[in-house]
Amino acid sequence: MNDQQRYDAILVAGESKYSYKVRNQYKALLKINERYCIQYVLEALQQVPAIENIYVIGPRKKLVAAFQKANIDLNRPKGIIILEQKSNLLENVWHAFLASLPVSGNDQPDDLAAFAHKAVLVVPCDSPLITAHEIIYFMAHCRLENFDYILGLTPEEAMKYFYPRQNRPGIKMAYLHMRERNYRINNLHMVRPARVRHRLHINKMYEYRYQKRLINMLLLAFYLLRIQRIKKFGLLLGLQFSLISAKLDLPWLTAIFKRWVPRKELETAISQILKTRFASLEVPYPGAALDIDNDQAYEILKSQFDRWRSYLKNQA
Repeated sequence: MNDQQRYDAILVAGESKYSYKVRNQYKALLKINERYCIQYVLEALQQVPAIENIYVIGPRKKLVAAFQKANIDLNRPKGIIILEQKSNLLENVWHAFLASLPVSGNDQPDDLAAFAHKAVLVVPCDSPLITAHEIIYFMAHCRLENFDYILGLTPEEAMKYFYPRQNRPGIKMAYLHMRERNYRINNLHMVRPARVRHRLHINKMYEYRYQKRLINMLLLAFYLLRIQRIKKFGLLLGLQFSLISAKLDLPWLTAIFKRWVPRKELETAISQILKTRFASLEVPYPGAALDIDNDQAYEILKSQFDRWRSYLKNQA
């Protein structure tokens, strides 16, 4: 990336049935050490020199009240613009992208092609251990001259510190098992929204993202078969079977299935699905990958938060 280039960030904080999966509360405003989860993400974004403005999209009235209560400055050190959410993830990101353009943000500009080059950083609100240095690393290594959608992946080795141990609780995440390594999606996305031509598929893949559930595995498989965008369906079968065998603690079987999933071939398949130039980027830092998916993860993260945050800061 050009060191002088600045990018807007979109902080996705939509309120929906998915955002109430933890304690039946809105995830963005869950408390950790008496502070909102979304505050930690905002603070990390505010420390990144390459970020210009931060667009927060969610239930605007609720977020404004929470930000006022938490004394969050909407003007310094970076501008924070709070937008009213739309009906789903895709519409939220697209609405925030339009709002970031130097035209009226409520309507799509007549000549969207003029903004096809504009890239934005997209992050979720439920990764309170995200750090500025991992965002900086990710943005610095995105090859936007070659790709229009770059997704961060954290290798399993970087996640092992957070596993359960004899003397303290921990979290063991589900992984994408690829031929090269096992990866956790780390929730950092650098994307040119106007250059993702089949954006509608993102919503379905997001809906079925919890692949620990067998029903979601099947629904995702049927969906991808129906749209007929993956020519090598063995990629999907390899991902699903390796996930199941890992859950059953059969590492020898996982090792067989993961051979079906070369990382480059998977990137090519996703590029075909979304009709864009997609790539993944390995990020050695794990903070952004430690999101809050359920009640148990939330309780463990709260109990270990200070320890884990100190460990992540020492990685900088």
